[in-house]
Amino acid sequence: MKFVNPRGAMSFALTAVMFGTAGCVSESERVESAQISGVWSGADGGRVEFGDDGRFELSGIPRDAVVFSFTDPPPKGQKVRGQGAWSVKEKGSIVELIYDSTGSFAEGGEAGSLGVADSGDPLKLYFSTNSEKEYGYEIQKSD
Repeated sequence: MKFVNPRGAMSFALTAVMFGTAGCVSESERVESAQISGVWSGADGGRVEFGDDGRFELSGIPRDAVVFSFTDPPPKGQKVRGQGAWSVKEKGSIVELIYDSTGSFAEGGEAGSLGVADSGDPLKLYFSTNSEKEYGYEIQKSD
């Protein structure tokens, strides 16, 4: 008998809803894993470092940029920090994040994702928390 992890199922459903238009992504909005590895920066000191080993660490990301589905989120106005695993999904249109139970994430297994805002130069990704808004908090590769 196969058991389904309800958190994984919910995270997948949330990602599917948030990026329901992923099938309509143009070639200019696709990335490969090799393009993601490195340090990314956003406004006001937000930073995400993606390792070649599939691990990431983030800090200084605005609280409103991150979806919290299972744990109590930090109060509004605070910055988010944490780490976990990352991978490229949806044919290169999404970078999936699975958070460890560190930093702002009291429980491990929370899932989030970054959309590809522009795979040109400079490459840009965004945290999306509002399906009615095209882009959320953007980060740009800085190395």
